[in-house]
Amino acid sequence: MFISKRTPLYLSFVCLIGGCVLGNEKLHFSSFSNGWLQHEDVQFRFTPEKINSPTNLFLYLRNNDDYPFANIHLITTLENPIGDKLVDTLSYTMANPDGEWLGGGFLVNEHKLWFKEAYHFRVVGEHQLTIKHAMRHNEHAESIGLLKGITEVGLGIEGVHKDQ
Repeated sequence: MFISKRTPLYLSFVCLIGGCVLGNEKLHFSSFSNGWLQHEDVQFRFTPEKINSPTNLFLYLRNNDDYPFANIHLITTLENPIGDKLVDTLSYTMANPDGEWLGGGFLVNEHKLWFKEAYHFRVVGEHQLTIKHAMRHNEHAESIGLLKGITEVGLGIEGVHKDQ
């Protein structure tokens, strides 16, 4: 049997791709070219695969070094097909006190943040998650119009298996 010097590289690549594809997390992303505008709500529409089964929901934030804060405040609205809304105000730490980012990555830092753990969707049909940032400078009432350094916001939807 002939084994090329490149075989380990190809096998590593196939395993990497297979690992990404075989996971059960569904990802949705929205990108920004010059930062996140205050009036620019991010919306994700999705239909849960299972009703009354535990589902983990994650928020993803990707930022570059232009992001000037160590945290972020978000307002989320999760709406089901019959119009019921669940509104949350969330606060996440994105950097250590020394300024080192908590997320992973090289040029862009990715933060995977818990949104809802073992959440049960109760209604069949398309749901909508709306996310907006609620960042303000200390001691100022007005919102920051342009949140620099945020490049993408995402939603991860992952079914919980009984063995987890």
